[in-house]
Amino acid sequence: MMIDGPRMPPASRAKPKQLIVLLHGYGSNGEDLISLAPYWAKTLPDAQFVSPNAPEPVPGYPGGYQWFPITKLDPRLMERALARPQGPWIVSSIASWSAMAWRRPASRWSASVKAR
Repeated sequence: MMIDGPRMPPASRAKPKQLIVLLHGYGSNGEDLISLAPYWAKTLPDAQFVSPNAPEPVPGYPGGYQWFPITKLDPRLMERALARPQGPWIVSSIASWSAMAWRRPASRWSASVKAR
């Protein structure tokens, strides 16, 4: 499986020193988030930004993509996943379901990639 989407090279025009991957939520696409890159590039001038489209189109929603079909979500499996201890995380999604799924208050999520 190959994913691709919009990209923005480093504002410094130098070789990238960081890679920022922006992941959209259900029914969206990479174009929605790559527009944030110019603002973050002011703080991260040596960062390469990529905002891939998820691999699967959302049925009946032209231009929308999904990382996995939500019709296959089993609430019991989700509860088990939430009960597991949480380790360090690297990539965060702006989508609100991600904040809920990882039991992180939305106020603790920023639009940048974080490490803990």
